[in-house]
Amino acid sequence: MEKLIDLLNKTVKFFEKKNYDKPRLEAEKLFSKALNMDRLMLYTNHDKILTDSEKEKIRNLLSYDKDEIKEDNLKSFLDSSIVYLNKHNIKEARLISELVFSKILNINQMMLFLEYSRKLNEDEIAKIRNSLKKIAIDKLPYQYIFNEQNFYGRNFFVDKSVLIPRYDTENLVEKVIEISKEKDIILDIGTGSGAIAITLAIEIKDSKVLAIDISDAAINIANKNIELLNAKNVKVIKSDLFQNVSYNKFNIIVSNPPYISNNEIVEMGLDTYIHEPHEALFAESNGLYFYYEIAKKAKDYLLPGGYLAFEIGYKQKNAINKILEEFSYVDIKNYKDLNGLDRVIIARKDINEHK
Repeated sequence: MEKLIDLLNKTVKFFEKKNYDKPRLEAEKLFSKALNMDRLMLYTNHDKILTDSEKEKIRNLLSYDKDEIKEDNLKSFLDSSIVYLNKHNIKEARLISELVFSKILNINQMMLFLEYSRKLNEDEIAKIRNSLKKIAIDKLPYQYIFNEQNFYGRNFFVDKSVLIPRYDTENLVEKVIEISKEKDIILDIGTGSGAIAITLAIEIKDSKVLAIDISDAAINIANKNIELLNAKNVKVIKSDLFQNVSYNKFNIIVSNPPYISNNEIVEMGLDTYIHEPHEALFAESNGLYFYYEIAKKAKDYLLPGGYLAFEIGYKQKNAINKILEEFSYVDIKNYKDLNGLDRVIIARKDINEHK
């Protein structure tokens, strides 16, 4: 068993050997963060026996050693940042490091190499370090740090109240654009950040898009993106699926609903599981709940011959095809992403089917 004060003092000595300017202060700040405790309370609770979980948090923070990232110039700082993220099992460490540098230094990502010899000032170094630490230790997606994600060539505002738009979802958007016509009226179910709805509204000439979500926070973000991207032909309303949708003559209904089953949690990255909204990720009935509920009602809101388009989990094609067949959709087509995984299903309401 190890007491708080004993480990704190060991950490102070460790920082002294590393030639930190203020080793005790740095140790106190680290323990304060790890234990969620005011610095002064560390000494009030000096006899506290640390749990394994608490010690693990302290070790994780200690692993972010100032000597790990060299700051001689932009190139050496960037290279050591990539090594640092790789050490902490961050996928696409180079891409993410470059994005962090690009954002904080206000340099186009493709032009970073032209600035490799540049010396960074203390403020720039501190901001980059802080961002890298959040990504490596806290597993915070960089999109939430900078409140931005590029989707279909446009930058969308995102925060932790909405799912981060994925590049995979661009496949769904592309397929919907292919089947669309001018002046189409489109419904986007579960809009989140508004990425799908806004992109379709901008890309499809003279279209009108109604976007719905059950989350007030998501609706606020979608409206913010509508304003940022000047998408005047998109309207967002609060609705639990079709509950508050009064219009029933849509040409296309599109949705990227929650589709991860509880059994698939082990396959998820920590950054997604810890930080992204679970209500936008998980669904009951092996991840099929929303597909069933949407398919069951969508034909009441589609014109004859109208389309229903879904993004799907790569293991769900057969199950969702059966759902669509159960509700008598026709022309069911499946599309793969660039990795050869099933990602999009599009079906139609029969042209001869009337209400």
